[in-house]
Amino acid sequence: MRKHVFYISLLLLIISKAFSQEQKILSFDLMSGVTDTLEIPEFDTTIQNEKTRYSTGIIDSCFCNLNNSPPTYNVFPNSSFTKKRQASKDFDINCFPIRTSVKLFKWGNDSLKNLCSGIMISRKHVLTAAHCVANINENTLRNDSIFICSVYDNGEENPNFECSWVKKVFFFENWNLSQTDFSILELEYPIGEETGWVGIGFDVDDASLLDGIFYKFSYPNITIPQIDPNMYNGDTLYYNYGIVDMAGEHFLGISNANGIVGESGSSLIKIMNYDNYTTYGVLNFSFDLRHSRLTNWKYFALKSIIINDLTLGVPLLTPKNYDISILPNPTTDVLFIACTDMHIINRINLFDINGKEVMVKNSSSNQLSLDLSNLPDGLYILIASSGKRRIVKKVIKSG
Repeated sequence: MRKHVFYISLLLLIISKAFSQEQKILSFDLMSGVTDTLEIPEFDTTIQNEKTRYSTGIIDSCFCNLNNSPPTYNVFPNSSFTKKRQASKDFDINCFPIRTSVKLFKWGNDSLKNLCSGIMISRKHVLTAAHCVANINENTLRNDSIFICSVYDNGEENPNFECSWVKKVFFFENWNLSQTDFSILELEYPIGEETGWVGIGFDVDDASLLDGIFYKFSYPNITIPQIDPNMYNGDTLYYNYGIVDMAGEHFLGISNANGIVGESGSSLIKIMNYDNYTTYGVLNFSFDLRHSRLTNWKYFALKSIIINDLTLGVPLLTPKNYDISILPNPTTDVLFIACTDMHIINRINLFDINGKEVMVKNSSSNQLSLDLSNLPDGLYILIASSGKRRIVKKVIKSG
């Protein structure tokens, strides 16, 4: 009997290794245009569960005390999961873990447009859904420029945290909606150093995994009265929480609950205040709020991408390494811009809070000026390009 068990275990190990070796990850460098293929690492198939560490970031120690009891009101009918509610109405969204939530924008027709939701999972990595960034049934990108902002809310960037362009995109080769709808975005700027990040994890025991409270933070961007009468346009952070009651081999879900366009890529995060903040899947189907589930080989594959950025220490990219100064800010009319490391500024792009490009200026100097006198007062996003580097700043135009 023991001999049979040994041979069965050996066969399963060989099959698992062969399966993992057949899987690959595609890497797209949006700065250089280079595409690469990464092998999936081998892993110990006897491990039943694992998760990466979470971090609260370095900006402060502000925690949100989230409800860890099953909800009793504002729930979907015949469900134990709440309907969406604006996060800032109930919480200080500048606190952990809410501040790890990010909104994804795509670039098109000279403006930033709504894309999807995501969450920080390391100093410089965002977890989202593959279908947000890649063409279905194809190993190609949907967009060649992606911009993210942490805790974007009420149509404005958060003044306490940075935005960043995406530098690299990772997803599984030949990915599909039913099993491998995951993508990792590597950022130019390590936003997670300040916001912190949640862990990623897997658990083969369905009962253990579903025994707890899960939260979602997302950016719904259309209104579907038949599903949800609230007005959504993608400019505000929402949350819902409760009990997850469906677990399949490759999915997690909530019976009788539904999602909205724009929530794709948002994480299903198991939360125990001050102890556990771990995502086990990302939203990919509206019906029953189905999420792609992290299993062992998917987890170890994604972990291999982010492993070097799961510690806090010397910043990967500090303003001292390269930055621009903008003075005065706020400004009434003219803005003076200078590259602090004497590199040439090639171009300045200025966007309003709706993502519409309102000004472009080419340059061949390390300093220049912008006349904003004809623009209305408000918050603007300034992007300075220097070679392959892009620096993002917030600018305030005030009377």
